[in-house]
Amino acid sequence: GCMLNGKLYPLGHIERTENCYQCTCSRTVMTCCSLFSTPIHYDKENCKIILNKKRCDYDVVQRSDPSKNC
Repeated sequence: GCMLNGKLYPLGHIERTENCYQCTCSRTVMTCCSLFSTPIHYDKENCKIILNKKRCDYDVVQRSDPSKNC
């Protein structure tokens, strides 16, 4: 198998890791692609991005109150 972030994955195709990656594990290498895209156009001074691992997507929230979206 292959190790990724301290977790052992089996050889072959991994549909989704716990950190939202899709991977292929072979005997010599593990290749992965993210299942999410990182937002770039948002108010970086007043907002921050948080990875939502359930949806494999980012939430853009207010720095002062993370319960509110930007």
